[in-house]
Amino acid sequence: AKPKLWRAKTSFRAVNPTFELVQSSLIPARVNRVLRTASGRVTERGRSPLSSSRRHRPSSEHLISLFHRKMSFTMAPASSLLSSRSAVSVRGSRAAQVQGARRPSLARSQNRSGRVTGAPLSVRAVVMDPGEQSKPRTEAIQNNTNPWSAESAVPVNKKARGEPVRIKIDAQWYDARGWALAHPGGERWIHFFDGRDATDVFYALHSYGPNGSSKAVDRLAKLPKCDAPPPKELKKPTPSEYATSMSFRDFRGKLEKDGFFERNVFKEAWALVSVLGLYVSGQYFAYSNPCVATILLGLGMVQAGWLGHDYVHGRGPLCDALRYMPTLMNGHGVEWWSQKHSMHHTFTNEEHLDNDVMMEPFFFLRPPSESGRPDSKMRKFQHIYGYPLLSIMFWLWRFHSVESAWKRKDKKELMFMAINYSWLAFCMPWQGALGSVFISGFVVASLVSATHQSEEIMEYGEGSEYVEGQFRSTRDAETVFGPLETWIWGGMDTQLEHHLFPTMPRYRYHALRPILKAWAAANNIAYRSSPSTKIISDNFNLLKTVAAAP
Repeated sequence: AKPKLWRAKTSFRAVNPTFELVQSSLIPARVNRVLRTASGRVTERGRSPLSSSRRHRPSSEHLISLFHRKMSFTMAPASSLLSSRSAVSVRGSRAAQVQGARRPSLARSQNRSGRVTGAPLSVRAVVMDPGEQSKPRTEAIQNNTNPWSAESAVPVNKKARGEPVRIKIDAQWYDARGWALAHPGGERWIHFFDGRDATDVFYALHSYGPNGSSKAVDRLAKLPKCDAPPPKELKKPTPSEYATSMSFRDFRGKLEKDGFFERNVFKEAWALVSVLGLYVSGQYFAYSNPCVATILLGLGMVQAGWLGHDYVHGRGPLCDALRYMPTLMNGHGVEWWSQKHSMHHTFTNEEHLDNDVMMEPFFFLRPPSESGRPDSKMRKFQHIYGYPLLSIMFWLWRFHSVESAWKRKDKKELMFMAINYSWLAFCMPWQGALGSVFISGFVVASLVSATHQSEEIMEYGEGSEYVEGQFRSTRDAETVFGPLETWIWGGMDTQLEHHLFPTMPRYRYHALRPILKAWAAANNIAYRSSPSTKIISDNFNLLKTVAAAP
């Protein structure tokens, strides 16, 4: 098998200025010597380039250039892997290796306290079957795209009762036909991933141990195992997507060990106290100074939205206990929002699946001549009314929340909503009650929409696998007005980090950002980031461009 590996290009992956290696016995000895030198294990002068002093720690760019100078054969990113007929064996939940290779050794990088600080730098040959063809990943249909409708996509490949529904998590295929109806998120999710590898989505959205709870992975272990589906039902990733996913799973494992998913009790307490403080202050000034009260309550609703967003995504006892906080404080139904938002996370910017990019006739992100959907006479003015109209978003969410809870007869949600509406009606002047909801809706909608809508919008069946799809559809914002702006963003300026690791506490994202940037650069993946002012400007220009389109 070794000569074939020479024909397969290799992927060079670095994720942190404090590096560590994943080495395979199948990588030629000369390559390993170069990497050991670059990682500090071997040097000509006997001094490690990765000494404890910061001035001796090379950047990812320096290490990559060193590697290129030393290598005598072609380096290629994960997106350029050549195909070769050889089976691939995935061992464990975090690494993929070619059959016959021994498990790679790990050279750990530690700080002075002895804690592991590095994440993987790997060179790995990945070989795929050249006969593999990319197929439409998710077959779904959505008849009503109007924002006034709470309808969302449903699978069109749903099998008849009793037929196997096979999904792949890590290296194992599971028959989920019996579990589909009992799945807490609903049956459609199981059918969306029939014949697909759902590993990255599973770990992104579910409880699996390191993120605070193991409930989902414990349930997964009880599902019946099965063989892979027949070729006509199998939807395989491309070699590029496969290689990226394998590297990303290694990356996630290192972040878990470094404590990125652990919750800090003091930061959690401060976030909750600050939100409550804004609400109490707004209530205090409600009748003596309504303008101040409206602004304070508007900001409080913004921060309650971000915090509730963190709780609903999060896993563990704290998040479970505070799961309905956004329903009580903002009137937003958790179950309706979870379904909508999970679709957005799983199929980001994919038409017919992500409602956030299908908002006609309010907003057109693609001209009707391109999308094939009905036009509106108001489209040519959307850049004028667009941003003011965003202020209704929280009202729209309230409407859908009540509608959904009433249809489901969810007494708990209805009770919390009744408390919220009673407070607004009887404890606040109507100007403050209405104004605070408009202000909070405008702020949240303006920030969140800007990080996605100006990026790639993928047509039906065109979407990437989970990891590559997030990089294609999401952009980080670099705040330019200091700590106050960063606080208003509520962690959503690190939108890409959030989309890749939704269950991670939001106060970890800024520390993760430079590490993720280095990982993306080493895997030759475009990491999109712009100043916050430019992101909002780009979003406005998109609305204007589509408004002028024929």
